[in-house]
Amino acid sequence: MRTIKSILVAMIATIAFVACSDAGKIDDLTLSIPFKCNTYVTPLDADSKVTPSFANEIIVNSSRRADDAEMTAGSWKAEFKEKEPHQLSMYFYTAHTGKLGLALRAVQSDEGESVLKVSIGEKSKTIKVKSGAKSDTYYVGEFNISEAGYVRVNIEPVSTTAASYPSISEFLVGGEAVANATAKIKDEVVFVTLEESKADLPHFIRRGPSNHFMWDMPKDTEFFYNEVYVPEGEDLPGAYYMLTGGNGFYMGIQPNKKGHNRTVLFSVWDTNTSKGQVAQLVSNGEGVQSNGYSHEGSGIQNFYYYDWEAGKTYATLVRVRPEVINGRKTGNTLYTGYFRGDKGWVFLAEIRRPAIETYYKGAYSFSENFRPEYGWVPRSVMFPSQWMRDKNGKWHEVLSGRFSCDATANKGLRRDYEGGVTKEGHFYLRNIGYINENVKYRTPFTRKATGKAPDIDLEALVKLSKSPDGLKK
Repeated sequence: MRTIKSILVAMIATIAFVACSDAGKIDDLTLSIPFKCNTYVTPLDADSKVTPSFANEIIVNSSRRADDAEMTAGSWKAEFKEKEPHQLSMYFYTAHTGKLGLALRAVQSDEGESVLKVSIGEKSKTIKVKSGAKSDTYYVGEFNISEAGYVRVNIEPVSTTAASYPSISEFLVGGEAVANATAKIKDEVVFVTLEESKADLPHFIRRGPSNHFMWDMPKDTEFFYNEVYVPEGEDLPGAYYMLTGGNGFYMGIQPNKKGHNRTVLFSVWDTNTSKGQVAQLVSNGEGVQSNGYSHEGSGIQNFYYYDWEAGKTYATLVRVRPEVINGRKTGNTLYTGYFRGDKGWVFLAEIRRPAIETYYKGAYSFSENFRPEYGWVPRSVMFPSQWMRDKNGKWHEVLSGRFSCDATANKGLRRDYEGGVTKEGHFYLRNIGYINENVKYRTPFTRKATGKAPDIDLEALVKLSKSPDGLKK
């Protein structure tokens, strides 16, 4: 018959064995993935695309370097669990499959104990994080990664006796699912390292990569017509779908809350502020708000508040040409923007850029997210039809362009971006949200011609803008 002493010895031995066993497993985890820049606050509802309202309190989104610690102790408040069901979601990409070991480093600063549910796919484990613990490293368990692509690790707050849930600093992973890597591997094991987050502002990394189409243009283009279609459910907070951009300007639509200033935005930059060469408002349309800006360069922005809807096709038209008054060129350029809504064309504004004489150059379109807390939600946009009219009045159908992307993509910080041509023959861009699809920088795309030039009464539009040079036929 076993004595109490022998039972206690056995229990202590078992505890020691478990501790040593976990320590041994942790030693096998060869790769460190920082919490910083790889993690988001997400809803528990798998179908929801709405970021919890307190997300920016848990994870700082400052665009300045001061936010060295992305998640500070005490920022993950216990009360948040009752406000909105949520979790933390960390993402990394792997081109490999197989077993994946996982641990996390966490500190319970407030007195008490927190229970966290950690899951990958359908499999989950529960860990307890205690204040005053001798180690800040908690072994979670082993998971099976059956497909190459982005892996999402969810950490759900279950309960706590403290004022806040623990602060997490990094994840440790290992095994064949990451090729037993000890460091990031280009195109194979992708995440944002701590060094990369120090070199590039977390604000921009967490927004996700922007991607573009650089359109092929005929010589001396004067007008660029482009259509946009945002699929239902993808008119997301922070999105900017830019249709008609070029050297020194851009125009697109922003899905601010419906009924609360959804926007058509037309921006034109100053030529050279150090020489006093600033953009000048020549005229604007009814209901258009025009004002100067200086937060991304400087110039004039024109806002037209219009409740556009996902699932419908809209169009923009931008005219760029050397300014001519009384038959003589002034050495300046005029930029004129129009938007086609449900009731037809609307004149937005005509802007003069001094000391520059040009037609439309550098035509491009892009998809961007400017709210970092929404960098976990994928979005897409289609461009059904593009036409350009040259200075001699001839329309040209745009049939080709090159895919492009920003520094977040080009530096290998993230790889969730793609674009191409749909089976219907529409150019499209899709990005952010840790999608697995990926298209290489400068990949060319071509679509079939439709021969259907836009039916636009240009003379009527030019009259709306009261342009001094009329329309060349």
